[in-house]
Amino acid sequence: GMDRGPYAGPVGWTDADGNGEWGIALRGAVVESPTRARLYAGCGIVEASTPEAELAETWAKFRPMMEALGLAR
Repeated sequence: GMDRGPYAGPVGWTDADGNGEWGIALRGAVVESPTRARLYAGCGIVEASTPEAELAETWAKFRPMMEALGLAR
């Protein structure tokens, strides 16, 4: 029940000769106002996942974006 916005959208380029490279945006941010940004990061949760490890991995994915915004934890 969440509007995913640009999360998991294709990101890349193609030129007139058909050359290019595409990927999936599994991490990103939407700046909603001068003081608010919504960060997104994908998770690969499987049956053997543990909540603690998933949380640590998610913070690791968010860290570069948070540092770029001056919000390092």
